[in-house]
Amino acid sequence: MKIGILGSGNVAKHLGRGFLSRGHEVMLGTREAAKLAEWIEGDGAGARIGSFSETAGFGEVLVLATLGAITPGLLAEIGPSLFTGKTVMDATNPLRFDESGPHLTIGFTDSLGEQIQRVIPDAQVVKVYNTVGAEFMIDPAFEGGPPDMFLAGDDESAKKTVAGFVTGFGWNVVDLGGIERSRELETLCIVWVQAGMRSGRWNHAFKFLRTAQSVR
Repeated sequence: MKIGILGSGNVAKHLGRGFLSRGHEVMLGTREAAKLAEWIEGDGAGARIGSFSETAGFGEVLVLATLGAITPGLLAEIGPSLFTGKTVMDATNPLRFDESGPHLTIGFTDSLGEQIQRVIPDAQVVKVYNTVGAEFMIDPAFEGGPPDMFLAGDDESAKKTVAGFVTGFGWNVVDLGGIERSRELETLCIVWVQAGMRSGRWNHAFKFLRTAQSVR
């Protein structure tokens, strides 16, 4: 499958390597191709670099790995028509930082995931991969076993597609419902970041613990 990833940072590169390792073709979209020279050299066949528009047109499935604050404007600039009918994995967070720590720029009654869905209304947006560091997105190895990846989106078929990728990358999947549940997932990112800032360690992920017996 052709995977288009918008972004050139660690999330884009780690997910790109993951998709390449599973036999997909991958294009990373960027305005700064020089930043990806090492990535393209190291990952070889199937790895490509393009503009944002070229990448959006290339991908059968798209991944948003851009800075959260710029993402809605970037999608509007690219043009919603290039996203029509496509599953879009949204790994972004609306974060800002100051001396008191991390904060959300959107919350309570809206989320970045919902804003993105409104900008590209004919795409199927799935919020995913926004609650863990890039280094653990592919084949995570934790002492407690496979961690849980939360996702949210309005289209059941798109969520099934995304869940297939995520489980193939070594995660369990927890479907939280519609795209409005991005409000909680983006807040959960704050929990992940704050825990890392307080401990000075970034080797953590979330996992539900379940009893052997169902409880109602």
